[in-house]
Amino acid sequence: MHFVARAGFALTVLISLSACNATPAEPPVVAAPTAPPAPPPYAGLPSGSLGQALDAASKTAANKAEAAALASGERKTWRGESGAYGYIAPGAANGDCRDLTHTIYVNGRPNVGKGTACKSGESWKLNG
Repeated sequence: MHFVARAGFALTVLISLSACNATPAEPPVVAAPTAPPAPPPYAGLPSGSLGQALDAASKTAANKAEAAALASGERKTWRGESGAYGYIAPGAANGDCRDLTHTIYVNGRPNVGKGTACKSGESWKLNG
């Protein structure tokens, strides 16, 4: 009986010592925080049929002015490199959305577009 007790004790000691020699677990790898991706540039009414007669630089100027008008709630004007120009008249805010009227002049002729844009995070998105 005394032999079994010693064998049990020895087995317990061996198990305990083997646990001491175990390699500690590697600490978890934590990824560095990354900045959220930048929102895509605003694509407003000039990006559609309203701006089909505009060159790329004029579309960019018109879209930037449209985004600024939506954010501020104030009328904004723009002028393109090729002589096209226009203005945006935003309506009153309706929650996170705002109606707008964008008038574009190409060769002195006005083209008018209307739409509604809503705030999407930090940027605006044209509905429809």
